[in-house]
Amino acid sequence: MMQVTRRAVLLSALATPAVAQIINRPMRWVVPFPPGGAADAIARIWAEAVTTRTGQAIVVDNRGGANGLLGVQAVLQAPPDGSTLGVLSIPFFTALPMMMANPPYDPARDLVPIIRLVTSTVLCCVTAERARERGWTDFRALINAAKRPGARVVKGSAGNGSAAHLLIATIATRSGANIEHVAYRGGAPALTDLLGGQIDMVFDFMPALMPHVASGRLVPLAVGSNARSPLLPDVPGLGEFTDLNLGDLDMQSWNALTGPRGTPPEVQRAIAEGVLRSADAPGLAERLRASGLVLATSAGPAATAALIAADAPRWAEMVRISGARIE
Repeated sequence: MMQVTRRAVLLSALATPAVAQIINRPMRWVVPFPPGGAADAIARIWAEAVTTRTGQAIVVDNRGGANGLLGVQAVLQAPPDGSTLGVLSIPFFTALPMMMANPPYDPARDLVPIIRLVTSTVLCCVTAERARERGWTDFRALINAAKRPGARVVKGSAGNGSAAHLLIATIATRSGANIEHVAYRGGAPALTDLLGGQIDMVFDFMPALMPHVASGRLVPLAVGSNARSPLLPDVPGLGEFTDLNLGDLDMQSWNALTGPRGTPPEVQRAIAEGVLRSADAPGLAERLRASGLVLATSAGPAATAALIAADAPRWAEMVRISGARIE
């Protein structure tokens, strides 16, 4: 009996009409944020790897605005043939609709998650000067300082309802710390004010913070994931702060290629297979790591949906505690 190889399965999938249509023209990967951010880096680095491995041309389309909803809308309105996919993070499947009175989409009905691309987490940083002045030598010292009567620690985030906002609200509630949240219009202005001394700390995703950590201007105190990050193995994860009632917190975000409702299963499988084939492309893991991201694929559409189902309760709890709402 002839053995059916993985390559034969892939070629069979690529022979279907829907996928052949993709192969005959460039794919469009929609990033729901402006150029220069983490999502943009994920899309461009991965797109290059997939093109190198499969020959499939990919155009990255940045559609920033309205908390990412403009990008989501571009995916929802695309033909369900795999030619247009979104590079969407887990909050688009969980937290974002929960914070809206009338969400414009139902993630379970309208979005088709195909395969995870990376994982990432937020990082708590203070300036080296503030750490020296106030004795914030580690995360525990910072939180304990914020618990003292009359204490006031000001934290900036990329915006109301952002991942960092949800996490810091949960940390403050769980630990009893007095942390004042200031919502900025993006992570860049929050970082500017942190470096200028207008606020005390930020939680933000690693790409924006790592250059300043490397230069010594910022001191990393904790990562938002439960375990330590391989990118900063000397910085504790929240699982190490059981004494602050934070031991079960785990703020990990990840991004997945996502299609619109109706994307055929055979198209989903072929796209997932193409991504999996590209995961060992030269320099891919290293380039992602340099951007503060960890390469992490899922086995395919079913495994990606299972990841969302497992993560949803955690995000729902943070939304509830924060009280964040997006109009």
